[in-house]
Amino acid sequence: MSEGSPRTDEEQDASGPFQGFKVEIDPDQVEDALRSVRERVRESVVAGRYTKVRLSYRGRSLGPDIPLAVFLAAEGAAFWLLSPLAALLANLGAKAILDVEFIHEADELVQEGLAAYLDGELEQAEALYRKALDKRPDDPAALYNLGTLLRVMGRVEEALVVFRKAAMGPEGHPDVRRAAEAVDKLSTRKKTL
Repeated sequence: MSEGSPRTDEEQDASGPFQGFKVEIDPDQVEDALRSVRERVRESVVAGRYTKVRLSYRGRSLGPDIPLAVFLAAEGAAFWLLSPLAALLANLGAKAILDVEFIHEADELVQEGLAAYLDGELEQAEALYRKALDKRPDDPAALYNLGTLLRVMGRVEEALVVFRKAAMGPEGHPDVRRAAEAVDKLSTRKKTL
């Protein structure tokens, strides 16, 4: 990936911080699996941080994202019988690994911002990244993408401030590393001018 473009969906999905887990589903023990998933969701999610849950199998979504409150409140049999999971498990007739991913509204706004950026709608992309930062002020992806956008728009001083904030994010996050690299490049370039 070049330094001058925001990351794609695949790069963000492959590198993001812990946002979900995998669960093995045995068709004969669906109720137990649901209970286990609910417990893991309750343990893993800080209230209000995530807003939706996405269930997928082999990288493909099993349906629309489910609001977190609905997911936690859904009754076992009704939830599983009304979802594509029941058909999937009936067809497999064996254990399956189900991906449970937590989605935050800020993540969706970053994706919309990336789409706007790629369409050349720079002002709209900036607004979406800033809206994502309103929802989650320390979001490394939103900060990195906003910094990149500002640099591309020639607003280097603003970009440097945003990159510095992104570089202070969680250690090991790829956007934090990229932001630190961008700070070094922009600072070095600034010194030579």
